[in-house]
Amino acid sequence: MGQWVYERFGSKKGFVRFFYHRALALSGAYRKYSCDTGSIASRRTVFICSGNICRSPLAEVYARSLGMEAASCGLNCGDAYPADPRAREFALGQGLSLENHKTINVRDFEFRDSDLIVVMEPSHLYQFEKKVGKGYSMVLAGSYCRNPISYIHDPFNCCPVFFTRCESKVMECVRGLYA
Repeated sequence: MGQWVYERFGSKKGFVRFFYHRALALSGAYRKYSCDTGSIASRRTVFICSGNICRSPLAEVYARSLGMEAASCGLNCGDAYPADPRAREFALGQGLSLENHKTINVRDFEFRDSDLIVVMEPSHLYQFEKKVGKGYSMVLAGSYCRNPISYIHDPFNCCPVFFTRCESKVMECVRGLYA
């Protein structure tokens, strides 16, 4: 059972968080964060995760490859760090490049009033509002997966199988967001 948890949810903590947020989603707690995003084509989409080295940079580069205006930043990161080596490798396998990516913290990012903020975890919603402010259109990335989820776990310290699973979910949500 332990290996299954690590490959499917990243960790025991990820397992608990996934089902906790699934229960909240089923109760309607996140309904307003999966609403119609309006005209995506005329908006910049800003993908946000914790460290801006795994999930959000992949989402940004993939969205740009689809012709969308996109950016990314992190809630808890330093500035100018490269993407995680596994994220760079995963992106290359998808025909994308993260070689020039440098992290940027939300405190140093210039947001526009018209930005669509796409976060990877429900806790990011609250962290964003605390650090940046309210008044932005925000959605949970996983809401746009084929089978919607509210929580995309941070794969940073996870096994290779889960890392690939998580990054694949990020790409799925970008496809769904722009469908």
